[in-house]
Amino acid sequence: MTGTPGETSRTWGGQTAEERQAGRRERLIEAGIELFGTRGYANTPVKAICEEAGLTERYFYETFSDREALLTEVYDILIADCARASVEAIEAAGDDLIESMSAGLRAFAHQLAEDPRRARIQEIESVGVSEALEARRRDAIHAFANLIADRVRAAGTVRAGLSLDVIALGLVGLVNEQLIEFVLGRIDLTLDELVDNQIAVFAAVAGALTEGEN
Repeated sequence: MTGTPGETSRTWGGQTAEERQAGRRERLIEAGIELFGTRGYANTPVKAICEEAGLTERYFYETFSDREALLTEVYDILIADCARASVEAIEAAGDDLIESMSAGLRAFAHQLAEDPRRARIQEIESVGVSEALEARRRDAIHAFANLIADRVRAAGTVRAGLSLDVIALGLVGLVNEQLIEFVLGRIDLTLDELVDNQIAVFAAVAGALTEGEN
């Protein structure tokens, strides 16, 4: 026999209480992705989430205060995945502004759209749920805008009289709206064709930001 009696009492089935709790959390998150991403947030009660996860409601409320808390956790995961994919692609592309922005756009789009459930949650189901989640969404939008603005600043001087932060925010809005239309099936293009169009806009804007500099 190994370990102290106290240590033995904290394990069951080879797992500690903390490991079991983490496992339940992961099952609830996966259930949230499945149901929010297929049935929709408004049509997914806690009972359905628990049934999908194979857990009782007691375990749900030990982990999350309510459905919105689960949706927020899922949203944070999806945004973090997209941000990581975008930053890694931008950094790997090198110093050229258009090449790096193109790589970032393509990585973002593919990370978002590779799982239709995740795309629906991130771009549709998380919108308008509450003031708290809207604030979180706005923070994410501004974070992506800052990523674009910082990359442009690193590439050279911006024309006087232009607000790079405002322009970058508009570019993020363009990408988001187009991806929402794509997720809804209202854009008759492949994902890569859509990204090609986004890249064309970014390249045109990048040229306008620096043209006329002496």
